[in-house]
This record gives sequence, C-alpha cells and structure tokens, in this order.
Amino acid sequence: MAPALEPSSTPPPHAPLVLGPPIIGVTLNWFLYGILVMQYFMYLNNNTKDKKWLRATVHFLMALDTAQTLMAMDDIFYWYVYNFGNYSALLEFNIATIDGPFLDALIMITVQLVYCWRVWVLGRWRVVPIIASFLAFVSCACGMFIGINDIIVDPITATRFKPVELTWLFASAVTDVMIACSMAYLLLKYRQEKSSRSTMSLVKRILLLTLETNAVTAALAIALITAFLVTSIEPPKTNVYMPIGYIIGKMYSNCFMVLLNQRIYYEKPTKTSVTMNSLSGASDLGRIQQGAQNQTTGSISMIRFNESRTMMDTRTAIESNAGAKDGQDSMKSVPSGDYA
Repeated sequence: MAPALEPSSTPPPHAPLVLGPPIIGVTLNWFLYGILVMQYFMYLNNNTKDKKWLRATVHFLMALDTAQTLMAMDDIFYWYVYNFGNYSALLEFNIATIDGPFLDALIMITVQLVYCWRVWVLGRWRVVPIIASFLAFVSCACGMFIGINDIIVDPITATRFKPVELTWLFASAVTDVMIACSMAYLLLKYRQEKSSRSTMSLVKRILLLTLETNAVTAALAIALITAFLVTSIEPPKTNVYMPIGYIIGKMYSNCFMVLLNQRIYYEKPTKTSVTMNSLSGASDLGRIQQGAQNQTTGSISMIRFNESRTMMDTRTAIESNAGAKDGQDSMKSVPSGDYA
C-alpha cells in the first residue's frame, strides 16, 4: 500500500483538467486492454503456423500490456483512494512513469521493428528500414530514460529532461510516418505493375491496413507532443496529456494484433477459395494451395479470400484465352518472402 501524503485542502488551478484526465486515461486503458485480450485469444486460436519469433512477440506484448494495465490501476488508487482529498498527491508520479514512458517505449519499439521488417520484405529496401529502426531505438532509449529517472533517480528534476521526453515522442512519430509513407509508396507501385485483380486486391488490403494503423499511432504521438508544447495545458498546469499517454501503448499493441488477426477472415478454405501465404513468417511463401475447383494462381500471403462460384466461372471464361502463364507472370512483380 502506497504511503499517504500530508493532506492539502487547496484545490489546484484548473482543477477539472488536473483531476479528470487521469481517470479518463486509465478507463480508456482498461477498455483497450479488453479489446487486446479478445485479439490475443483470436490469435492463439487461429494462427498456430506462425514462426516462433512472431508468436513470442505477441506473448511479449501481451505480458507488457497486462503489467501496464495493473500498474495503471495502482496509480488511480494512489491518487484517488490512498490520498483522497490530498491535491498535492496529484503532483506525485507514483509508478506512472514506469507504466507510462518506460513500458510504452518497449511496446512501441517492439511493434515498430516488426513494421520495419515488413517494409524490408515488401520493398526489398535497406536504407528506409535501417533509418526507421534507428529512430525506434532512439525513441525507446529516451522513453526508458524518462521512466527510470522520474520514478527512481530524481522525480523533482523531471522537468529538466523535457527535451528528452519530446525526443521520445518525436522520434516515434517520425518512425510511424516513415513506415506509413513507405506502405503508401508500395501500394502505388504495385498498382502500376501488371498484377491480376485478385493479387492486387490482397496487396491493397495488406498495405492499406498497415497505412491506416501507422497513421493512427503517429497521430497519437503528435497529439501527445502538442499537449507538452502548448503552454496553457502543459504539465504540471494540467494533466491533459495523461489520457493520450495511457492509451498510446495499447493502440500500438491493438493495431499490431489487428494486422495479424485480419487473416482469420480468410482462413477457412472452400471449393472456390484461393489460399495465399502472408503475415505468418512461413518459409514456403511461394506455395499455392488450390481449392477443389479453383484454378486461379498466385503467391503473396497467408491471406485467404472467397469468391462466389458464379464470379469465378465468369472470370475463368474471360481469362481462359490469356492462359495460365500470363497470370503467373503477373505475380513476378510481388516479392516473395515473409509478410507481417
């Protein structure tokens, strides 16, 4: 049980903006944790063929988010239960910098490194993934430093390291923007190349989902930076930054799990389904699994999609004159490899 501080009956300036945001932040944190638990069990039940490192990453993220959620609840008890009526306690960090910057930094770099790996696989680039990975490590180092310094070393001098805190958020935002722009470029690139309609549909689905999720996390990081830079709401005047700080890690984890679990909707093969490899880290990603009556070919991912018999028969009749070889040649523009 956390020790109680000497009560202070004087409410802080802008009391609603000091008292309200921590409650909102922790509530949203628990809400997103519930969604993450659902995503986690969906992954366990439907993605047993992923590589060990990818499954270990999922378990690691789940462990970090579980610890963060429990620690966030301890923060609420410290501020509003153990020190009820003591307004000065709202200026104490308790363990908020551990379940905030420290754990958020670990969650963010874990997800961002997987994204960088995906960019390398899809585009066969080196420079962009290396730069993005470097920025992710810089962001992680700054976030972990802020968490350790504020809670263990000297919480009184926390304001002295505001540039380090801004570097943590800015580097993370730049990393997400780089990944999102890379995915947008790859999407435009594949559109211009000769690919079958079914192949383009799969590539578009993968890249757009990645683009959207990275845009969300980048927007949160930018919003958190803004909360620290705007003079009227910057800490310790208000706690407006806290709701964003409590959910940014959960948003990274949830977006990552969405990218993995979107394969579930295509997992059940039918007589008119095309099975392709992606996002699993499987070694034989060029292998094509055919349905009983499906003659469409391709090799891109472990995503599975269904088409009606009528649509397939119509397409087969139209494309029969072109021959199966043309359909296979159109796939050469898409790099084979592991997608995540």
